[in-house]
Amino acid sequence: MRSCRTACALFFLPMAIAASTAAFAVTDDQKQALRANCRGDFIAHCRGVSPGGVEAFQCLARNSQDLSAACHAAVKDVDPAVK
Repeated sequence: MRSCRTACALFFLPMAIAASTAAFAVTDDQKQALRANCRGDFIAHCRGVSPGGVEAFQCLARNSQDLSAACHAAVKDVDPAVK
């Protein structure tokens, strides 16, 4: 059973990443706003996450309630569903 979990995770992970990437079509302006406004928040809340990818954005979104106002606004601009 354990090997199925690992195999299934490895099989579905690329699809999940592709779906996440497609869900967030980030414009160059949005990327610039995230870089300009979220550097400190990313360092504080997303240690161990590679910057600049889907995982980085997801980390910021998960921590949205703890972000600075400027970073929170930049994250919310990319994904209005962020609280």
